[in-house]
Amino acid sequence: MYNLITYTIYLAIGAIIIFLVGRNLHKNGYYLILNLFENELFSTTINNLLLVGYYLVNIGYLAITVVKFDQLHSLELVLIALADKIGVIILILGILHFNNIIILTTLSARKQQIIKLFNN
Repeated sequence: MYNLITYTIYLAIGAIIIFLVGRNLHKNGYYLILNLFENELFSTTINNLLLVGYYLVNIGYLAITVVKFDQLHSLELVLIALADKIGVIILILGILHFNNIIILTTLSARKQQIIKLFNN
C-alpha cells in the first residue's frame, strides 16, 4: 500500500516540476536563442524542439525510475524514497539547465561565425 501511495505522489510531484520548469525555460529561453540566431521563425522552431526533447528526456526518466522503489513499509521510508528520487530529478534538471546555458554562451561568443554558416 505504501508503494502505491509513493508512486502516485512521485509521479504527481515529478510531473509538476517537469512541467513548470519546462514552461519557464521555454518562455525565457526563446529570447536567448533569438539573440543568438536573430531569426524569429528559426528561434521559435529550435525553442519548440528543445522543449519536446526536454519533456521526452524528463518524462522518460520519471517513468524509468518509478519502478525502482524498494518495498516501503513505513511512512518514514516513503518520505526518504520521495526525497531521494525527487532530489535526483531536481539535480538533473539543474545540470541540464547549466549545460544549456554554457552551450548558449559559447555559441553567442561565436555568433557571427554561426550566422555566416546558416546564411550560406
